[in-house]
Amino acid sequence: GGGGGGGEGAEASGELRRNSGRGRGAQLRYSMDSMGCQMNTADAERMEGQLRSLGFARAEEGTPAQVVVLNTCSIREHAEAKVYSYLGPHAARKRAGEDLAIVVAGCVAQQEGEALLRRVPEIDMVMGPQYANRLGDLLEGVFNGNQIVATAPTHIMEDPTQPQRSSTVCAWVNVIYGCNERCTYCVVPTTR
Repeated sequence: GGGGGGGEGAEASGELRRNSGRGRGAQLRYSMDSMGCQMNTADAERMEGQLRSLGFARAEEGTPAQVVVLNTCSIREHAEAKVYSYLGPHAARKRAGEDLAIVVAGCVAQQEGEALLRRVPEIDMVMGPQYANRLGDLLEGVFNGNQIVATAPTHIMEDPTQPQRSSTVCAWVNVIYGCNERCTYCVVPTTR
C-alpha cells in the first residue's frame, strides 16, 4: 500500500466521520476540480463515482463542500503555484473550524508527496494518480483522523470503480497507465 497515517494537522472531525456514508446525517457534498490532461479527466470521473457511491452529492457553485478534491497536473506551467493558490481558501476554512477533508490528487501530488503537507498542513490526503480507484478506501482513513500520503508505487489492478461520466455520448477510457519510455522531455514515467 501507500497510505500512512499521522494525524497532525488532519483532524477530520466527528461530524464528517459520523455523516460519511449513505443514510447517516445530513447530505454531505464534495467538490472536484481537475487540472490538465485527459487522463486527469478520466481519473476525476472515477473519483466522483466513488464519492457518489459513498453517498456524497456534488456541491453546487457557492455551496461549501465537506470533501474538496483537487486533481492536479504537473505538465502545465506554474502547476505547483496554481495548486497552492487553489488550496489557500480551503485551508483557511479548515483553520476557521469548518469540518472538511482536503484531498490533493494527481501528478503534482505524486511529485511533491509529503512536501505538500509540510507547506499546507491542513491537507488531509495526498494521493498519486495510481490511487484514483482507491479514493473511497483512503478517505476512510481520513475520516478516522489520519493524514494520508499515498504515493508509493503500486501495481494497478482491474479497476472496478463506476465513473460519474460528464457526458452521455463520450467517455474518457484509460488505455495505458504511465509509460516505460524515458524521454528526456517527458514527466509521465515519474508521475503517472
